This record gives sequence, C-alpha cells and structure tokens, in this order.
Amino acid sequence: MITTLDLTGLVRPHLVEMTKREDNPNAAEFRLQPLERGYGYTLGNSLRRMLLSSLRGAAVWAFRLDGVVHEHQTIPGVVEDVHQIIQRLKQLTLVLAPDVDDAVLHIKRDKAGAVYARDLEAHGAVTVVNPDQLLFTLQDDRDVAGELYVNKGRGYVEAEQHPVDRTMPVDVVRIDSIYNPVRRANFTVAETRVGQRTDYDRLTLTVETNGTISPEDAVAYAAALAQEHFRFFVDFGKVPMVAAQPAGNGGAATGRLRELLARSIDDVGLSVRSVNSLKNSNIRTLGDLVQYREEDLLKVKNVGEKALGEIAELLRREGLNFGMKVEEVGGGGGGGGGGGGGGGGASSNAPSRQGPAAVAHGQSQEGAAGQPRHQPVPTRPHRDDGSESEGAPPLCRAADHAGAPRRPARPPAGGAAAEGQGGHHAAVQGSRAALRRAPRWVHAHHQAGPSLGRRRRGGSDRIAG
Repeated sequence: MITTLDLTGLVRPHLVEMTKREDNPNAAEFRLQPLERGYGYTLGNSLRRMLLSSLRGAAVWAFRLDGVVHEHQTIPGVVEDVHQIIQRLKQLTLVLAPDVDDAVLHIKRDKAGAVYARDLEAHGAVTVVNPDQLLFTLQDDRDVAGELYVNKGRGYVEAEQHPVDRTMPVDVVRIDSIYNPVRRANFTVAETRVGQRTDYDRLTLTVETNGTISPEDAVAYAAALAQEHFRFFVDFGKVPMVAAQPAGNGGAATGRLRELLARSIDDVGLSVRSVNSLKNSNIRTLGDLVQYREEDLLKVKNVGEKALGEIAELLRREGLNFGMKVEEVGGGGGGGGGGGGGGGGASSNAPSRQGPAAVAHGQSQEGAAGQPRHQPVPTRPHRDDGSESEGAPPLCRAADHAGAPRRPARPPAGGAAAEGQGGHHAAVQGSRAALRRAPRWVHAHHQAGPSLGRRRRGGSDRIAG
C-alpha cells in the first residue's frame, strides 16, 4: 500500500514565484504564500542562515608578494599598503572547476600603473568573474611578482583557521576568506488572506549573489541543506502517514482534480480585482472558471488582458486549461446507464452551488429517457387548509399571477360584496372550505375589480383586511 505524509488540516502554499531585478541579474525575490501562521518566520530565518553561512564557493586564502613579510607593513613603490591589498583580494570573485579544489594564480608586473585581476596569468581551472577588480597600483617601473592561493570552502573562514603547509614559502600571508557566494539575504513576513481568514503568512525572500551562482540555485542549495539536516530528526520517531490510492487506477488523480475544481477562487492567489470581477459574473470556483474559453472570459466585465494573463498563469500552474468540460472529470460514469451515469459524474465535479441545476444539465446532455427537462414544483398547502390529500390544488391560482387574464370574481352566496372597503381581498376558493386567513401572496391587485367579502365558517361574513 502506498502511503503519504498526513497533511490534513494544513494550508499548503499555492503561490511560489520568483522575480528577478532588471537592473541586477544577480538579485531575485522569491514569494511563498499562503503559509500557516508562524511558518513564514520559521522558513525565512532557516533559509537566510543557510544562505549566509553554509554555501560553498572559492576564494583567495593566502598570497605572496615581493617585499611583503607580514600584513602590517607598506611596500616600496606601491601606493597601497598591505591591509588595502588584502581588502581588494577579498573582493576578488573566482570560480574553480568542479574537479579542482585548489589552485595557484601567478602575477608579474614591470611597468608603473594599476594592476587589475585581468592581469593575472590565465589558469585552466580558474575563472575570474570580475576581471576589472583593482588589486594594487605601482608608482614607478619595477618588477613585482607574486602568487595568489585559491581553494574551495564554506561561509567565512578567518586567517588563523587556514592550515599552514610547511612546504610553502615562509613569506606567505594568510587572509580571511569569504567563500559564501551570497552577498545579501533578507526576508519579510506579511499577512495574507485565504477565504475569510487574514492571519496566514506571506514570505518574501530577497537574495543577491556575487555572480558565481544564480539566486535560484542558491535558494535551492540552501533548502536542500536544511532538508538534509531535518531528515535526521525524522528517524527518531514514527511519522503519521495516510493511505494513498495507486496512481495506476487514476483514483488519486481524480480525487485531487475534484478537490481542485471545488476550490474557491478566493484561495488560489488571484488579485482582489480579478476575484471581484469573476464573482460578479457568478464564477466562484475553479470548476466554474475552467469552463470558460479565453474569448468568453474577455467578455466578462472588468476582465482585461492583464487579468486574463493572471488567470492563464494560474491554470497553467495547476495543470488546467480553458474550455474544459466538467462532465469529463468523473471518468465517463459507466456507459449504457443513460442519464444517471453521466449526470452523476457531472454533479460530483461541478461546483456545489449549482445543486439540482447541474444534475439537470447532466441529464439533458446524456439524454435521459422519460425525464422532463423542468419538473413542476409542488405547492405546499396552507396550514389552515382543510384538505390534507396530496391532490389538493394550490392556494395560488393561475389567474392570480401578474400578467395573467382574470375572471370576474363571483360574490359569495348569502353575503353582499363589501365595496368601498380599503385593502387587498381574496376570492373564495369555489366549494373549498373557506380559509380563516388568506395568505398575503394570493391577494388580488387593488385595480383588478371590486373587493369582495369572505364567508366565515360560522356562516357570517367578515371583511378581509
């Protein structure tokens, strides 16, 4: 039996998107919503810490330059002191080949002027991402040679933590190394709405890298690291699981599709303007929405190209499309059963607000034999009506409806018509027992004719009012 994690009662994110900045291709913004209350800070803080401390990269960890013995000195013929050169070496962005863990870059200069990262001798396993980075400046023509030692690491490593190889020259100066390719990582948590609740979280994560890795790859790497470490806690106990139907019989897929079509448009991440426009056209669920074609949806009031693009992106993300037939979701409903099978499939997937109308639509589509399209609705007799049989005629006659021709009401036997009395009055129901009090919805219009009295059960007349 196939099992899956029990997520009953939890709201899961349905909007996961990334937006890159146009002015900086190395910066991006990630949005995740809705989340259960408190999940935004839990996920955002974990990702931020992973992004700033645990990603792997390459950096200069030591250097050797002619005339330099330690970091607290100046160099003859060089404008910058050693501290300034170290700060510029920290800003040097490098990429090592995947199968190479360390390398040595050589530099030689014999003319006065600025020395940039592009002046380093080419190395097959090292790529300089920012070749315009200034390293130092020579004041006069003189020979200067040096080496830059590069390796891979994680996060931020201080100079004293780098291991010293005794085979290296004695004048090698170790420096602090910034291996982390992420320069900035921040997150914000705001409230978002799901249905009538507004206390869910919306997580916005902003990431900027140094160009050696894309922001989306950095976030994916950080999430994988967190997942790998959380996995050890799973082994401590038993995780609640629920049975899942095999994918071969299509039961799980059909059930998920039914739940998806029954989801309200309030809960799918559309803008408030788009939701209000769809609701004004009686589109309240995804099942209602997918039945529209694109050209039909543009005819809906206040739905333009921008809203249509938003809806199209939603349907693409959920695996739906325009112009779907809801009757097809049920899987055909058992052929040969006439309207019953087809109608059952439609009603199980159509939005619940349609009620009997959806079933009637399904029967008309399948052609149910012997079933009229519109069933007459029986009228409930008044509580004071003396007749209790099922065949009792309704109190409201056809002639009492607006627009229908009226017959002149005959005066009751033994009683004169009460003319001149104001108010609405009802006609006597033939040979039926007279009502003690006529319902308001059977009163005749005051311009239809003279008002008539009614005979009470005791035989005397009283004026209806």
